[in-house]
Amino acid sequence: MKKTLLFVAIVIAMQMKTQAQSTAVPNADFEQFLITYTTIDGPLDGYILDSEAASVTGTLNLGGTAPYNAIDDFTGIEALTGITGLVITYNSAVTSLDVSANTSLTLLNTEGSTSLSNIVTGTNATLSEFRIPGSPVGTVDLSGNPSITIVDVRQTSLTSLDMRNGNNANVTSFDSRFNGSLECIFVDDKDATYLTSWLKDSGVFVNDEAGCSTLSVANETEFTFNIYPNPAKNSIYVMSSLQESKIQVYDITGKLVLKEQMQFGENTIDVSAMAPGVYLARILADGKSQTKKILIQ
Repeated sequence: MKKTLLFVAIVIAMQMKTQAQSTAVPNADFEQFLITYTTIDGPLDGYILDSEAASVTGTLNLGGTAPYNAIDDFTGIEALTGITGLVITYNSAVTSLDVSANTSLTLLNTEGSTSLSNIVTGTNATLSEFRIPGSPVGTVDLSGNPSITIVDVRQTSLTSLDMRNGNNANVTSFDSRFNGSLECIFVDDKDATYLTSWLKDSGVFVNDEAGCSTLSVANETEFTFNIYPNPAKNSIYVMSSLQESKIQVYDITGKLVLKEQMQFGENTIDVSAMAPGVYLARILADGKSQTKKILIQ
């Protein structure tokens, strides 16, 4: 009888929680993290109360610790409107992240999240630090984030970066190096003197899409190269179209781990001493460079 009453009580409690204003959290590990490390109460049932979620403040740090570094779905994060920081580093599972509803967020860090290809920041007026190095995000739009002061987008897969938020002069740190596919960086004023302190090795500052289109035609690549196999184990082969060039390989932290001179045709590069992981291979010749991502197994 007591067991029956307890079961009925649990069922009623779960129904009451579901009927109250709540948000679904499909990933059990994410919900468990919230129950364990914040003021959100259980039980672990796939929902969190909106009133409890809104009261959570400070930084959520889900980086580097199993099982929280393998969460593939952060649905429910939108209910935590009071958090000021979100750290999701070295996560190999998550592919998409939307923090547009986290209107108190000042810091977002997804360093080394090797499957994360899509990030939405929306019109978050408080976001000031945006750090995603090593995350293969293709496009970044920070035009709706006027408080941005720090941008770290090294070693991503960027093809588009929009910084036109009206406050580029307030940026104290900008680093977009090791993005060989990034042609244009949209800014408030391409001729502003403060841009000289912004770090980049590809991409040119432009004001609008028209300027980018003109630049793309004018700066057509004058040399080509191909790297294979990719993934690789002991050696990679680099086909170069120029008589002289050089290759530089960087790890995910930006550390130079290998450099060699190359000649026209096929060049064999020994990578057997390199630890398994994702690297950036940068080819330099005639004052120009191209960068490609390689995987060492």
